[in-house]
Amino acid sequence: MQPSDLYNPIMKWLLRSSLHSLVSGNTLLLVFTGRKSGQEYSTPINYAREGDCLTLITSRQHEWWKNLQTARPVKLQLRGHEVCGIAQVLAPAADTMVAAMEKVYHGIPHEQAVKLAPESLIIRIVLN
Repeated sequence: MQPSDLYNPIMKWLLRSSLHSLVSGNTLLLVFTGRKSGQEYSTPINYAREGDCLTLITSRQHEWWKNLQTARPVKLQLRGHEVCGIAQVLAPAADTMVAAMEKVYHGIPHEQAVKLAPESLIIRIVLN
């Protein structure tokens, strides 16, 4: 059993509940459609917000981000509200990736961000 087998369902429930404020300051629920299957998927993920733009980080090892390689509409549970936006995956230069990680993961040691950066991607969402 993977930690995400328990974490994801609990976070999905929490982010959709009236208790969302316990985690929604830095975690949202990303809902997207599979590019091949047409099935709806959702995943909890940390974010940083700058105006109408959200920055999310994911590992290249996860497969779900491939659904967002081209600009795609997404739904979000963001601070207790369902909002829509357009998401796209970015593979920035290492220094940009490190800076994004430090914004999304408050308090991450710089050395750890540098180590994780080559295996990570940014998902940029522009809110509607």
